[in-house]
Amino acid sequence: MQNAKPHISVVIVNYKVKEYIANLLNSLDKARHQLELEIFVVDNASGDDSIPYLKKRYPDVNYIANQENVGFAKANNQAIRQAQGEYTLIINPDTLVSEDTLEVLIEHMQQNPDCGAAGCKILNPDGTFAPESRRSVPNIWTACTKVFGLNALFPKSKLFGRYYLSWLHEDEASEVPVLSGSFMFWRTELLQKLDGFDERFFMYGEDIDLCYRVQETDYHIDYVPDTSIIHYKGESTKKGDLRYIRIFNKALYQFFDKHFSSRYSTFFRVLIYLAIWLKTGMSFISSNFKKIRMVLIDLLVLNLSVAVGYVVRYGLLGEWILNPEGMKHLWINALSSLLFLFSGSLLGMFRQKRDSISTTLKALTITYTGLVVITFFVRNLAYSRLGLILGFIFGVIFFVAYKLIMVNRSSSGEYNRGKIRSPRVLIVGDGDQTSEIISKIHSRPDWSYEVVGSVGVSSKDNGKSRLGSLSQLQDLVKAYNIDQVFFALNSISYKQMLKEIASLQKKDVVFKLIPDSMDFILGKSHVEYLEAIPLVEVEFEYSKPLNRGLKRLFDIGIALPIYLAVLVVIWPSLLFGNRRQVQVDGFNLYSDITKNKWKNRWRLLGYVLSGKLSLVGAPITESKEEREGPTEKGITGLVQISRHRIQQEEEVESFALYYLQNYSLWMDIDIIIKTIFNGPYPLEELAKEEKIIQD
Repeated sequence: MQNAKPHISVVIVNYKVKEYIANLLNSLDKARHQLELEIFVVDNASGDDSIPYLKKRYPDVNYIANQENVGFAKANNQAIRQAQGEYTLIINPDTLVSEDTLEVLIEHMQQNPDCGAAGCKILNPDGTFAPESRRSVPNIWTACTKVFGLNALFPKSKLFGRYYLSWLHEDEASEVPVLSGSFMFWRTELLQKLDGFDERFFMYGEDIDLCYRVQETDYHIDYVPDTSIIHYKGESTKKGDLRYIRIFNKALYQFFDKHFSSRYSTFFRVLIYLAIWLKTGMSFISSNFKKIRMVLIDLLVLNLSVAVGYVVRYGLLGEWILNPEGMKHLWINALSSLLFLFSGSLLGMFRQKRDSISTTLKALTITYTGLVVITFFVRNLAYSRLGLILGFIFGVIFFVAYKLIMVNRSSSGEYNRGKIRSPRVLIVGDGDQTSEIISKIHSRPDWSYEVVGSVGVSSKDNGKSRLGSLSQLQDLVKAYNIDQVFFALNSISYKQMLKEIASLQKKDVVFKLIPDSMDFILGKSHVEYLEAIPLVEVEFEYSKPLNRGLKRLFDIGIALPIYLAVLVVIWPSLLFGNRRQVQVDGFNLYSDITKNKWKNRWRLLGYVLSGKLSLVGAPITESKEEREGPTEKGITGLVQISRHRIQQEEEVESFALYYLQNYSLWMDIDIIIKTIFNGPYPLEELAKEEKIIQD
C-alpha cells in the first residue's frame, strides 16, 4: 500500500463467497480510476481457504482472518477502526459496482457537506430495482404495513408505503432514514465517531441501528440514484433455515428494545416480543412451504400409484367400489406413506434438490419391498402381490412423468437433468476470448448449455461465432429464443452491462457473469467453474453391482414392452418382406437400414434384451479398442448426444469417464429423453456405416 492517505477505505466481510469477492474486487479496481483505495477483507472463519485464494490474486488487500464467525457487525468494526480513508464504503461481497460509482458518490459528498452517508440504486440480478435501496426506520406502524402486505397493495401511498418509501420513483434523489447494509458510503470521521455498528447485532438490523443513530448528529443520509450496483442478495445465507429466520427476527426485537422499549409498558413489550417470535414461526413455515408442498405431492403420487395398482388388479369396478369391505385396504396407503417418508429421510431425499429422481425411485423401491415383506409375514395384513407389483410399476411411471413435467416447466434457467431442450446461451464478448469461453463450456461433460453464438461489444470484433452487435442484443435474444446471457467482463464495462440487464429485465432471461480470469461463471445462487472437472481413477458408480443390476432391470423393463408392441405391428413385414441382412459393427440388421427402420429398431431392442446392447452406453459404431471403460455399446449415450459440443477427440474420454463416475438411472433417463427429442438417432449412424461397407 502507498503511504498517501487513501480516498476510500473499502470494508468487505466474507463468509464462504470467495468467488463473489474476487468479482467485486475486479469491479472496484475498474471503478477506482485515480482514487487511492484501502481495501479490507474480513473473513469470518469460512473454512474454505478464502484468504489464500484471494491473497494469491489480490496481494495488496488487507486481510483479517477470524478464527470464528463473529458476526457481520463485529467483523465490519474490525476494519472500520483501522480505516484511514476520508470515506469508508461498507459493501457486501455479492455485489458489483459500476465504473462511475465511487466517483459519483465522492462528488455527491463533496457537494453536500451535511451528508454523512449515501447509498445508490441497487439492482437485482435480473435488472429490476431492489426496493431495499432506501427504507424507513421499522417502527410498529411500518412493520405492520409490511407484515400485512399493505405496502405492496398501496405502494404509492405515503401512509402504507413507508417501509420502502415506495411512493418515490427509483430515479428520484432524496434524503432517506435507512440505507441497505449491502452498500453504505460513509464519511469515515462520522462512522468512527458513531463507533461503527452495534456488536450486539450478530447479523441483520445493525444497518438500521447505525442509520438511526445518524439522527442524533448534524448529518443526514442521501439516496443517490445517479449510479447503480448489482446485488445477488444473501449468497452466504440460507434464507429458509430456521437459524437465519431466528437471527433476523431477533434483530428486529433488539432494535425495538434498544430504541423504543422505554416508551411502552412491560405488558406491551411482551406482546411485541411474542408477535416477533410468532412471526419467526410463520416465516419458517412460509419459507419452507415449497419443501412441504413437494413432500405432500410426492405422497399424493405414491398413493395414486397404490390406488391405480389396486384398480387394475381388481378391475375398474373392483371390490373397493362395489364392496365397503374393500375400504379396509386403505391401511396399505397409510403404511406405504410411512415407509416412503422413513426411507426418503434415510436417503436424504428431502434435503436434496427436488429435481433429482434417483433417490425418489430408491425410496419407492424400498417402500414397495417393505410392503411385500410385511404383507407376506403378517397374515392379518394380507394384500395382493400382483396389486403391489402393478402399483410399483405405475409409481415409477408417475414419478418419472411428474418429475419431467416439473423440470421442463421450470424457468430458472439452471441446468437440470430431464430438460428436453438445453438452455440456449448467448455470450456478450469479443474475439478470441469469446471463442475460448465457448470451448471451455463445450468441454464440460456435466453441462448441456447450447451456445448459440456471441454478441460483439467492439465494432472491430469479427469472430466466427458473432451474431451481431451489442445494440442488437434485445432483438437477438428474441430471435434465437435465448434462455441465458453470459457477460464476459473483460470485454464490457460494468455500467454498460447493468444497462443491458435493465433493458432485458422483462424478457425472462437469466444473466451470468464471467470474470476477467475466465475460470468460473457467477450466477444468482451458485458458481460454475469453467475448467473441466479433473478425472482421476476412482471407484465408478457405474461399476457398483447394485447400479449394474438396476441398469439391467431398467433396460429390460423399457425394452421388453416396446419390443413386443413393435412386433405386433411389423410381424407381416418380418414374414413376407425383404429378409436380406447386413452386418454392421457386429450387429445383424436388415439391409437398407433407413427404409427398414422399424424392423431394425425391433432388432436393436432384441440385442438390448439379450444383453449385447444397452439402452445407454458407448457409441454403437465404436470399436472395442476405441471404447473407454467397461461400458457396453448403447443405442444412445452421453458421448452421442454431446457430439455437437465435442471439438476434439480427446474430449470423448472425459465425457465417457464422467458417465462412469456419476452414473445413475436418472442420468440414463435424461439421455434417452434428449435422444428422443433431439437425436442423434442410432440408425442414422449405422446407415452411414452400411454405406461405407457397400462402397
